[in-house]
Amino acid sequence: MIVKAWAPNRILDFGGWTDTWFAAKGAVLNFAIDLYAQAVVSTRARPGVSITAYDFGEVVEVPVPTEPEYDGKHDLLKAAVKVMGIDRVDAYVFSDVPAGCGTGSSAAVSVALLGALAALAERYYRPDEVARLAHELETKELGIESGVQDQLAAAIGGIGYHVIDPYPKCSSSPIRLPAETIWELESRLLLVYSGERHLSGDVHLKVIGEYQAGKQQTVAAMETLRQTPARAAEALSRGDFGALAEVMNENNAAQKSLHPAITTPLIDHIEEAGRKAGAIGFKINGAGGGGSVTVLCDAAGRRAVEHEMRRLGFRLLPFHFDFVGLRCWRSQG
Repeated sequence: MIVKAWAPNRILDFGGWTDTWFAAKGAVLNFAIDLYAQAVVSTRARPGVSITAYDFGEVVEVPVPTEPEYDGKHDLLKAAVKVMGIDRVDAYVFSDVPAGCGTGSSAAVSVALLGALAALAERYYRPDEVARLAHELETKELGIESGVQDQLAAAIGGIGYHVIDPYPKCSSSPIRLPAETIWELESRLLLVYSGERHLSGDVHLKVIGEYQAGKQQTVAAMETLRQTPARAAEALSRGDFGALAEVMNENNAAQKSLHPAITTPLIDHIEEAGRKAGAIGFKINGAGGGGSVTVLCDAAGRRAVEHEMRRLGFRLLPFHFDFVGLRCWRSQG
């Protein structure tokens, strides 16, 4: 038996950082996109589980039912197998985005693998239940710093407004827009990969330290981030892309104010060159420290910005929005 699963990545996470335990409460508005984490699982006769991480060219063997060894090598995948209690399976995972892109790819991979394993075992979970389980893999099983928004975007899809109060409790609602607004937004957005992997764990620890110490700049930035999702949703509801650009830039500035490690010279170069080419809005995806930037162009300026990004050697990742979220199915033949 073979089961396949896809789970979308996310971009443009307004209010990111406020979905964490140290922020206690907050809100995030994010966009799921059709760049997927993919999982394929198949039954086998011999005991144990093998996981092939195609993007890294590595195979991990997980002995069952003994405890997996968490050694920093694909631990999230091992944890998924352990929690699901699956045996006699070969699993294959891969992603449409580069590792460390800052688009929630790790969460998307875990959501896809959990979804595929659950379908194989004929267990049925709601999307929010898969998201919660994927989040618990990181925080409870592995002790990794993680907000809740990435798993929700991967499981639910769409344009999601997520209210966290208190962490990790979250209430999620879809933002519904006219088709013309969605098309226009897609026609103006670019996803630019800097070529450097982000290190969200390292960045998290630095921000946590300064926030808990009450550093004024960090605390003020976090409060600004709590306000941007509602303002972004209002701009979208009006189809006001100038206002959306303002909120993107304000969110971006607040994010950088959390800690100097949020941005990098390459990220700054993308923004500077993009503005000169006609871009009007910028948002570092995820925790920062490398990764990717979502760029908003004016009504007729996307091609010029695309050309400049390619001329500078940056990788563009084409996308459309995903309104399905996690999908799993049995492969026929």
